[in-house]
Amino acid sequence: MPRSSRPRKAYRPRGVHPQAHLVAIHGAARLSIDDRTIWALELDAAITAVGRGEATVEQWDAIFAAAALAEQLVIDRLATDSGVVAAAQEACRAILSRSGTRAVRSAELAALRALQADWIDLLDGLTHSQKFQAEERIALRKQSPHNIKVRKPCP
Repeated sequence: MPRSSRPRKAYRPRGVHPQAHLVAIHGAARLSIDDRTIWALELDAAITAVGRGEATVEQWDAIFAAAALAEQLVIDRLATDSGVVAAAQEACRAILSRSGTRAVRSAELAALRALQADWIDLLDGLTHSQKFQAEERIALRKQSPHNIKVRKPCP
């Protein structure tokens, strides 16, 4: 014989994530000093390798990522544009467009070092969620068909 003649309830409460508030706080928290130090050291090593003419693809990617993040923060009005990002992008373009040698001129290296200094200052006041949103917008910009620019071949 059944214990109860009443049907079972359709509603069953679901468990609650006990640390949901920590996830929300983490997004609103500023970037930690450890994260900023690691990213700053990666960028410093990449710029140093570029100065020696020994930069690898990963090191160039670190420089491009820093420039893209700084540019996106300017677009999002989380940073002011001082012309450093454009100068660093132009320096990268000039270095990579040279045929035969990857020698770096002092002005180009100075532009990359200025990007490094501005980038470290930008990270100082940035939160995790702002950085994540900026990186998402960068990824969307890269996928956009309007972002493709045809470059003239180098002579």
